[in-house]
This record gives sequence, C-alpha cells and structure tokens, in this order.
Amino acid sequence: MVMACAVMEAAAKTAGKEAVAMEAYAKALMMLPTTIADNAGYDSAQLVSELRAAHVKGHNTSGLDMDAVKIGCMKE
Repeated sequence: MVMACAVMEAAAKTAGKEAVAMEAYAKALMMLPTTIADNAGYDSAQLVSELRAAHVKGHNTSGLDMDAVKIGCMKE
C-alpha cells in the first residue's frame, strides 16, 4: 500500500502518458493484497480494508498475516 501511494503521488506530479502508466501500476500494486487474500479463500474485503486503515494510521510495516488470517507486523 505504501509503495502504491508513493507511485500515485508521483503520477500526480507527472504529465502525459507516463502519468497514466504510473497510475495503472499503482492500481495494480493495490490489488496484490486483495488477490492474495482471495486466492487463500479469505474475506479479502475485510482484510484489505483493515490493511488500508493500518497504513493510513502510519503503521507502514503492517501486512497480511495469512497464517493467522489478520493484519500483522511484517517486521516480526
């Protein structure tokens, strides 16, 4: 999520077709956690919304803990 937001911010400062490509790349990055959760058979909407909320709060090391089916710290 952090990388996707950084790419989206850079795209906003870029003109032309490069900006469109950057936005598409950012959207693809945002889809990764959803795809991972869906493929594991978990409730991706719930997990991804919790992950986005954690990142907005500044918990940039948060990620999907697929063993515990929750958001966890990826440093651990």
